[in-house]
Amino acid sequence: MKKKVMIIGAGAGQVPLINLCKQEGLYTYVVSPFGPYPGIELADTHINDDIYHVDALVEIGRDLGVDYVISDQSDYAVPLVASIADRLGLPGNKPEVAQTYSYKSKFRTFCEQHRIPAPKARQIQKGDDLPDGLTYPLVVKPSDSQGSRGISKVDSADRLEQAVQEAFAYSKKGTVVIEEFFKGREVVCEGFALDGVYYPVAFGDRNYFNLAGKFIPSQTIFPSSISLEIEKRIIANERLITSLLKPDFGTVHSEYLVNEETGDFVVVESALRGGGVYIASDLIPLSVGVDLTKILFLAMTGQKDTVVTLLENRIKRASAYICFYLDEGHITSIRGVDEVKSMSHVKKADVDNLRVGDVVPRIEHKGMRKGPFIVEATTLSELDKYIRQIQTVFSIETDGRPAIHWI
Repeated sequence: MKKKVMIIGAGAGQVPLINLCKQEGLYTYVVSPFGPYPGIELADTHINDDIYHVDALVEIGRDLGVDYVISDQSDYAVPLVASIADRLGLPGNKPEVAQTYSYKSKFRTFCEQHRIPAPKARQIQKGDDLPDGLTYPLVVKPSDSQGSRGISKVDSADRLEQAVQEAFAYSKKGTVVIEEFFKGREVVCEGFALDGVYYPVAFGDRNYFNLAGKFIPSQTIFPSSISLEIEKRIIANERLITSLLKPDFGTVHSEYLVNEETGDFVVVESALRGGGVYIASDLIPLSVGVDLTKILFLAMTGQKDTVVTLLENRIKRASAYICFYLDEGHITSIRGVDEVKSMSHVKKADVDNLRVGDVVPRIEHKGMRKGPFIVEATTLSELDKYIRQIQTVFSIETDGRPAIHWI
């Protein structure tokens, strides 16, 4: 009989995992409410339920006799998967470990306890008074959101109350983190944890849109251009975190801010899941030849020796996702879609959901970005040339005016 896997979530981030599980002969159950989620049609069976109904999903999993519970590229799903797997006695991470990775407030407390370089932070609950003695600028964020929802930069005290309330609106647990602003460039660090050991995979550079007070990425580019010395120090930090938390297995997506003038860095977050926007499923295989979806599957099914072998075999190429946002208004023209899709170095062009006549609201979080385009190249300079080609050929107008913002 086929072994059975319960996949938590049916969004685009789960599609590579669903496809791989089916290819490997597993019977796939996907858990999600009805909606425009691509995983629903791909899975063998759709379980129409809220992913947060853990008690119900434990009983469903027990009745179905599932052998595995998994998810990828979703912060929300990580602690849910861990709790369900733990209660069913299936392979997975301890709930406390998953929660520390997933909840910003718990991760900040963990970093402080173990003197791991991270922004100084305070957390507040709904109804708490705002803390005193804060040094501006600050970053305010929900403890448990994803997709940059509810995150903002605050430059003065008269803006703090509004930012805190906006953050509370996106926190299911009613907890907000207020942290110091660390000036530096952002670097993403991709790796894999197996039996409490950290294996580095790749570093990338992250660029942001020029939107006041908002943190919305426009591009993530592999490989990073930071120095090897800083890379080595970040890897040592990742190994320390992994050795302390001891996850059983999982892709690790970490985000760092690096001040290259001083050599200092802080870890902004370290998540026990693959990087979203096709980082884990596409950008890492294109840039270093490591298929993190396959490795996650192998770790889940206990094929540990193969995992280590695959993690040690890497190539050196370049890849990126590039997103854009649009000015508010009605889309009046879209040009260059077919030309971009015909470019051999463009592996994905997620723009088919844009249509003339669509109403474009003001961008508030990264879930409102458009795209991405997934691009590969031999070198970073070649990659930069290809990105500029896309930006030249592809155009959109709202209300008859050029509307695309790439930066």
